Amino acid sequence: MSRGLRRAAFCALTLFCVSAHAAQLNERSEAGPVEFAAGDDLQHILAFLRHPESGIGASRLRVQTLSPTGATPLPPESFAPGKNAFPSATYLVDITQKCDSSVVSEEGKAFTSWFYLPDGQLAAWDVQTYGPGCRIEPRLFEASDHEALRSVGRALFRPAGQGRFRYGALRYRTWDDAFGAPTREATLSLLRKQGLEQPNSARAQNDLAVGLYAAGQRDTAIETLGHAAQLAPEWDLPHENLALALRERGDLSGAERESHLAEALRKSPVGAGPPHEAPRKVPADR
Repeated sequence: MSRGLRRAAFCALTLFCVSAHAAQLNERSEAGPVEFAAGDDLQHILAFLRHPESGIGASRLRVQTLSPTGATPLPPESFAPGKNAFPSATYLVDITQKCDSSVVSEEGKAFTSWFYLPDGQLAAWDVQTYGPGCRIEPRLFEASDHEALRSVGRALFRPAGQGRFRYGALRYRTWDDAFGAPTREATLSLLRKQGLEQPNSARAQNDLAVGLYAAGQRDTAIETLGHAAQLAPEWDLPHENLALALRERGDLSGAERESHLAEALRKSPVGAGPPHEAPRKVPADR
């Protein structure tokens, strides 16, 4: 596997393995790790991001500390190259990447990759890497822990409002407070309610499928994704999620079909979102 990402890619293959200042990255590359894994500290993650062979090519980097009172951005000089003394804290790192402009839609440009480090140790991530010529590579992710995703949701997803957010293995498009419910069961209950109230909403059906899949109800999730794709045949996201779910089930031909459909729709001007559905407003923080 290119660039030594075997440990992180393993998690991806198994599926589950605030206003702030953003810092322009120093162009000087550093020697450092080209792998990352659960338990790594902030120093290791920063070294990985800056490594010329990581496949990241970061253009902007933000580091925040999270606490019960909210998110606090760190000043760029506090995590500049060469800094290696980071106090014990919960950190959230998010980046945009130099190759994003050619492959990321407008909805995804607030950030494209993130790392969550409770108590200073990596526990969850969703990372895009690129090959030569900005060739997009399979995402690396570990987003199965509900409490971790609640924290990331409050600090990153909810302020962004719109993007490609992941809960478990699958992805959704616009922030929904259901994903911030206290437990996975409560999240699924809220998503079921929305699905029943909005049976013709492709967004609601896709979100429900995301929750079902994370809860282990995979056959029902696949059926629900199929319904979302029928409701909005020109929307790429249900097909992207179907490809991932079918691949995990062992239906490789079905996964390949859905993956090709998603890719074709991403290149189409009408494939950015479900039709006839206005973007959901992001509620003000309570």
